[in-house]
Amino acid sequence: MSHELRTPLNAILGYAQLLELDPPAPTPTQMIKIQEILHGGWYLLDLINEVLDLASIESSKVALSPELMSLQEILLECKTMIEPQAEQRDIKINFPQLDISFFVYADPTRVKQVLINLLSNAIKYNREPGIVEVTCTTNTLKQFRISIKDTGEGLSPEKLAQLFQPFNRLGQENSAVEGTGIGLVTVKKLIEQMGGKIGVKSTIGVGSEFWFELPVDGVVA
Repeated sequence: MSHELRTPLNAILGYAQLLELDPPAPTPTQMIKIQEILHGGWYLLDLINEVLDLASIESSKVALSPELMSLQEILLECKTMIEPQAEQRDIKINFPQLDISFFVYADPTRVKQVLINLLSNAIKYNREPGIVEVTCTTNTLKQFRISIKDTGEGLSPEKLAQLFQPFNRLGQENSAVEGTGIGLVTVKKLIEQMGGKIGVKSTIGVGSEFWFELPVDGVVA
């Protein structure tokens, strides 16, 4: 399935890029049409990748590779990756300063995937200018919690009840904000497979706060 879906789409994208770059240069009208092909093609490729990733997770075919990882290092990597997107929308992101000796036992790649998805949503659905606040806490149950709080429009109780449903974009289908409606479903399943849980609280006109918890393996001195 992966091969059958990606191969023809990669061919379409490849030929569109050749039309864009090879001489003679396309006319302005042709360039607009080429950009539409590329934009739609990359969006479709993202959708295919997300669907296949979700299918693998649902069928329990995703091999998790938990290890002792520095939470501070993961947050710094996510900060570097997400800041350009935030700057484009005039969103300020505040990350916590953690003790670099704080380690947790989880799959670094999947934790990073979860964080990038939640941070990206907090930017996309925020006000301009806006703020995203990232906080980290631990509790007596040996779990760490990462919370991502935005200053967006917030979600009604009805929409909160529809979260984590595949392909449900909560009325954003016709908005200028692109999305597939799959990301949060994938995030929830990944967190649960790593032995954690995820939740959200939201207030209309104030914003939303998504959080997830994972077991803490310990603090390394």
